[in-house]
Amino acid sequence: MARIRNQIRGVGLRLFRLLGTTLLDYRTGKVIGRAFLLPWRGKVHVIGLETAVRAVFLPQKRLTYWKQEIGFTTQPPPDYPSERSTSSAERDQREPS
Repeated sequence: MARIRNQIRGVGLRLFRLLGTTLLDYRTGKVIGRAFLLPWRGKVHVIGLETAVRAVFLPQKRLTYWKQEIGFTTQPPPDYPSERSTSSAERDQREPS
């Protein structure tokens, strides 16, 4: 039963990727992939996309609140330094005074 379900899911995802719209990254302009966008109860469901995306409101020339354009962007990598130890004693020994 699970095998049949996975096969149907695979066919459905291929169909959504084939018929879906091409999504562009708002920040970089690169192609993220193809997906099917389904607005449902105030949420936008992105079906068939392989990467994680974040929805953002696009800037507007004219200020209107009833119609907002939505774009997508990938999550940027974290900008904090890599800490190997959480011990404050070890961290104090490494830092020059």
